[in-house]
Amino acid sequence: MGDSVKKISRIARAAMVGTLALGGVVAGTSNASAATSNWGCRSEHTQDGSFAYEGYGIHLDSCIEDQLGNNGRGFYARIAVTLDPGSGPDHPAVFPCAQLWKSDGRGGWSYVHDYHCMGWYGPGTNDAIWISDDGQNYNPDTGGAYVVRVGFWATINGKYGYYGDVESPVASVW
Repeated sequence: MGDSVKKISRIARAAMVGTLALGGVVAGTSNASAATSNWGCRSEHTQDGSFAYEGYGIHLDSCIEDQLGNNGRGFYARIAVTLDPGSGPDHPAVFPCAQLWKSDGRGGWSYVHDYHCMGWYGPGTNDAIWISDDGQNYNPDTGGAYVVRVGFWATINGKYGYYGDVESPVASVW
C-alpha cells in the first residue's frame, strides 16, 4: 500500500474514532456495557467482498465479532486465509495471528489482547477459517473503539518475519 493510501486510511480511521468518542461523551456514557456496533469482517466492507491481498498469493480477512450481547464473553477474533496454489519462494506457507487493539481517541492505537495464531497453512489453502476459542475472548472493561489486526509469520525473500496488517472494521463499545 502506498504512503498516501496509508495516510488517508489513518485519517479516516481517526475521524471514525473521534466520532465514536464524541458520541460517547454526548450520550454521557462511561463503562462498557453490552452495547456494541460495527463488528464483522473486513471483507464485508469492501465493494467486492474480497480478502486483503498481502502479496505472494496470500489473501487474508480480519474479523471482530461481538459476544457481549450474546453471553458476556466479549470480543472474539476470526481469521480467514486463502493461499494461491503453487510452490517455491513465490508461494510461502503462512502462520496467521490476530491481536486486539484499542483507540486512544486521538488517532493512536494500543495493543490490548493477543488472540494467538491459527497454525501453519501452505499454498493451495482455500478459505481456512479460524475463530478464537473461549479462553482467548476479550471482555473490555471500558468503552471505546476496538479493531482486530491480523498478520502472519512467513519466510519471504529468504527472510523469516512477521508480515501484513489486515484490520477488521472498527467496533465500538459503550
